Amino acid sequence: MCLILFAVNPNSRYRLVVAANRDEFYARPTKTANFWSSHPTLLAGQDEDMGGTWLGVNKRGNFAAVTNFMETPRHPLPPRSRGDLAAEFLSQETKPNTFVQIAHSKKEAYRGFNLIIANQDSCFYCGNRAGAPQRLSKGFYGLSNQTLNCDWPKVTNGREKLTQIIKTFNYPTEALFSLLLDRGDGEKHSSNFIATETYGTRAATVVLIETSGDVLFEERNFGKNGTSLNKKRFQFNCNDDP
Repeated sequence: MCLILFAVNPNSRYRLVVAANRDEFYARPTKTANFWSSHPTLLAGQDEDMGGTWLGVNKRGNFAAVTNFMETPRHPLPPRSRGDLAAEFLSQETKPNTFVQIAHSKKEAYRGFNLIIANQDSCFYCGNRAGAPQRLSKGFYGLSNQTLNCDWPKVTNGREKLTQIIKTFNYPTEALFSLLLDRGDGEKHSSNFIATETYGTRAATVVLIETSGDVLFEERNFGKNGTSLNKKRFQFNCNDDP
């Protein structure tokens, strides 16, 4: 049950604010966030099983993230990995509006997915269980393993808390991580952070992209039962030459 809370152009300082959790089996091999040797301008974690990523940025200030869609898998399984979508956008120079149309045209090649992509000019949502791609206007959004802004408590409450955090804090990083670690109230789909013996939140990530071009990417990793592991923090300006 992954979660992406994000704000598009929430104020004059930030172009994009993202707080996201990746939930996965602890046994699934994963590389923590870094610049990829195969694509030196791409910063993301990497799923070692399939080679893609769940969330990342690049030196141009582009952003991409993908979540699974909760459903019974179809058979036979589609051939493509959903993590390829985020990795491909970040490693290419295709504009978001073009990329989501291409992804939508190939939607049957993937299991259910939700995709968020953005560059310095626009942000788009595309899901192969959600109809046509949407350009997202200024605002606050939540995405889990249903369609954008669904009525799950972690999404509705998360959007409200994200709004308040951005209004309250000039430097919202720690407040955003606190939001990502919220374990809910016991209601179904209320827990942002999941911790069990075999499955849970593997990575919590905050991405801040300022209108000045400054980019902050911080990832905090977790193991079994929510044990805190390592932290990685990257900062650069996307207006500098890659």
